Amino acid sequence: MKFPRSVRSCGASLAVSLLLSPVASAQRPAKPPATAPTTRTTTAAAASAANERTPAATFDTLLSADAYGVYAEVRMVGRQAASQEIAQLIAPLTLGGGAPPELLNLYEFIKANAEPLTEARLMFATMPVRAGLPEVLVAVEMPSVEEARKFLPELKQFIAVNVAPQPSGATTATLRGASPEEGANAGNRRGRRRARANTTEASARVDASKPPAAPPFQVKRSGQIIAMSNDAFTFKNLRGARDQALLVDEPGFQSARTRFGTDTIFVYFNTVRMFGSTKAKQEAYEKEYRRQEELAQAEARKRGDAANADTVSVGRDIADDQIVNTNGNSNSAVVSNSNTRVRTGTNANIASPEDEAPPPPPATPEATPSPKSEKELQEERQREQSRQFAQTLGSLVFGEGPMGSVSAWPESIGVGASLEADSVVVRGLFVNLADDQPLRPIPFLPVVLSGPSIAAEAPAVLPSDTDIFLTVSLDLPQMYDYLASMMKIIDLTAKSDEGKGGFEEQLTTFEKTNNFRIKEELLAALGNEIAIGLPATMLGVRSGKRAGDGAGISSFTSPIAVIALNDKKALQELLPRVLRAVGFAGATEESIIEKHGGVEVLTFSNGTLAFIDRFLVSTTDAETMRRITEAYNNGETLANNERFRDSTSWQAKQAVGQIYVSNEMLKGMFEDVAKAVTDIEDESIRAYLLRLDPDPGSITLSATRESNGLMHELHLPKNLLSLLTASDLINRELSTLRGNEAQAKWKLRMLHSAEEEHKESTGHYGTLEELKAAGRLNEEHETMELENYEIRLSVSGDKFEATATPKAYPKLGRRSYYIDHTGSLRGSDTGGKPASVSDPPVDF
Repeated sequence: MKFPRSVRSCGASLAVSLLLSPVASAQRPAKPPATAPTTRTTTAAAASAANERTPAATFDTLLSADAYGVYAEVRMVGRQAASQEIAQLIAPLTLGGGAPPELLNLYEFIKANAEPLTEARLMFATMPVRAGLPEVLVAVEMPSVEEARKFLPELKQFIAVNVAPQPSGATTATLRGASPEEGANAGNRRGRRRARANTTEASARVDASKPPAAPPFQVKRSGQIIAMSNDAFTFKNLRGARDQALLVDEPGFQSARTRFGTDTIFVYFNTVRMFGSTKAKQEAYEKEYRRQEELAQAEARKRGDAANADTVSVGRDIADDQIVNTNGNSNSAVVSNSNTRVRTGTNANIASPEDEAPPPPPATPEATPSPKSEKELQEERQREQSRQFAQTLGSLVFGEGPMGSVSAWPESIGVGASLEADSVVVRGLFVNLADDQPLRPIPFLPVVLSGPSIAAEAPAVLPSDTDIFLTVSLDLPQMYDYLASMMKIIDLTAKSDEGKGGFEEQLTTFEKTNNFRIKEELLAALGNEIAIGLPATMLGVRSGKRAGDGAGISSFTSPIAVIALNDKKALQELLPRVLRAVGFAGATEESIIEKHGGVEVLTFSNGTLAFIDRFLVSTTDAETMRRITEAYNNGETLANNERFRDSTSWQAKQAVGQIYVSNEMLKGMFEDVAKAVTDIEDESIRAYLLRLDPDPGSITLSATRESNGLMHELHLPKNLLSLLTASDLINRELSTLRGNEAQAKWKLRMLHSAEEEHKESTGHYGTLEELKAAGRLNEEHETMELENYEIRLSVSGDKFEATATPKAYPKLGRRSYYIDHTGSLRGSDTGGKPASVSDPPVDF
């Protein structure tokens, strides 16, 4: 299975990815100074004098509370880099180009300096809130001032060797404050920077005997702290005014940092400042857009195009690293970034008289539309009302804006990560300092409100082979009140033209019509626990058992919903009326509930329901309900699954939510490593893959209440991370070979379709020449030739056979393929010989 690179390498690079930030950001040019620069000696002397007057910074005094929205720490950097656990995760990334050379060089640099960095901490901050702060700041806190002095030259040397320096005197016209003259050749310089970034490692290195060139970003030291950024900064500006509150004094930060004091990685998000930073950037982009538009209009007027000046506009696709480039002929402006290049100016937007389109023909008079009937008008009003209601419901459920409503998110979120036993453990604390604020386990779903902590009982109802299990404790009455209050505020129904009443009136009518009350009867009969069981096939994972290993996938095919009951008898009486009210036909008060052992089943036209113990169980098909019934009566439930119990044994007994993803499902997402090894020639990769444990383990998560918020704890097995890396290695090593094989299979499939079409038209199968003459093969594929496979077709009477054989076995392809008039595609590793009808069937 192919995974995104960020997911495939997350485990191995978890402890060092943040360290790469200064190297990556260094490739962006520094901002030009606001005033003419002095000599390097004078500048260094002034900075040194300023540092002597300013108290030395520490991690606790480095940043003010209003500086950044995101803050992160990596603790004991040297100890982690030298640990066996990290080495095992990094090892596969060194095989076959599995990681960028910069990352591996950085890892080796940290390992070489593991002793001085043993107790060192790395700090990373981004999403600036105050003006004048660098976009990204990285700092290292050494154990002592002396260690910081010693480490600083080595760090600078490493950067100089691994990051191409900016040429002396080269300045870049950035989006902010760039004049047309400054931006004249910015695009060419950007091209040169990209070319330098793509050079080989050898050409990127410099002679260590020569003094390194000035790095394209700033590196400063204050006491034990070494800070770096590609933007200009001062320790004073990071700290802010002396009376400014520090980040460490913020209650949310204190709660999160204390809670994750022993974790290797700590990350703190202040959602209020993150929203503020995003809003400020958007406003800055809009302001710059207007400025560029005014400049373009002024340029048009200057050239005498005053009549058309107002039509000049610039693209709105503005990004933080855009460069404004004005061509030398002064007749156009270009706003560009890595993704877009929008040309603006008079030449691009104003048509010449010769290019003007002819005036449109006069419009023909249209017939006056006939008036709509009252029924049509009523249907239109109903459609519009339904559309508005759907939009309103979406905003209530998902909140507003790209991150949802601000009020739905906790003010701050702390995250801790570390390696524990056989898992990578990630914990997230949704800090909730206000006692009256409801707990939302999913911030972007504000309607979901946590109920009390419970001991999950749904596993005692679901089948033992459930692949994905999710259970949550919800406060259904509070969720109902939330939705009702929002509907009363918006009350779209009160604005309709039909004269209907508001939400409360319509709710009363609904309850009277269906003879039950939602909150007082239906929700009162339901409990807090709501669970879902899903089969792997719903996510595209193949079902059945993999040959030779006995890894089974769930035997049911439909989702299962489980709801706890407070009053089983009351719900059984209400159920027919509730189902009728929501449009489920076939359920009446006289419906017969069939008993199967300890399960009571109710079947109706839209699905099946069952009462098991104190739970209501629902699914969409009878076969899945039969599997649920058999599993419960035979004691084959998830609660009795030994692997499930072992995987979740770390979880607290009382929780507000749990997630379990089975080992069998995760295993089904990966191909058989043992089979893939036979196609790989690199012995080091083969040896690594053969050592892997084929069982990835299970993913588990638990959400629990704490005194200061809601804690999510996720356990990711190390074996899963290893298999992700192995999958990346296999796909990278075999991408060319598998691409050739896929092309061969596709050609044979296409040939079979052409032959079937030809026979339907002519009554017989055709040769390649006949298919070509009849137009059955398009021009691109008419010869049926492949660069790496040889295609042969044989026609005999009412039968045909076609083969695809690699031209250079095994380099260009290991498998040969065969197809005939039956349409069955077959193939295997035949040692470079043509395949035949005796070979096993293969998937397309």
